[in-house]
Amino acid sequence: MYTLLVSESLIPIVTSIGGGFFTGMMVGYFVKKIIKILMFVAGGILGLLLCLQQQEIISINFEKLEASSTFIVTTFGSSFYNVTHLDGTRSLGIPLAGGLSAGLTIGLMKG
Repeated sequence: MYTLLVSESLIPIVTSIGGGFFTGMMVGYFVKKIIKILMFVAGGILGLLLCLQQQEIISINFEKLEASSTFIVTTFGSSFYNVTHLDGTRSLGIPLAGGLSAGLTIGLMKG
């Protein structure tokens, strides 16, 4: 009888840890793959621009390029800050958040 009560109370905790872990692992793997693709594309574009500037086909204004890239990074950073500070995340609980963070770490390492 005692083991039945313990197993019934552990089932939601175990499923939240396992579900969070596998969700975090999938998200981490996906994020790492997307970052690799974006870095490949950005590097290709930058290399093409530098090659075209070297051959004097185009002229790059580095001050405007720096200003626009700073604006993009600042906007992305502030939007990320707004997403991570939602009020609904307080109700997730420690088991789900712990499993999610462990899965995200492993997904980022393996991706």
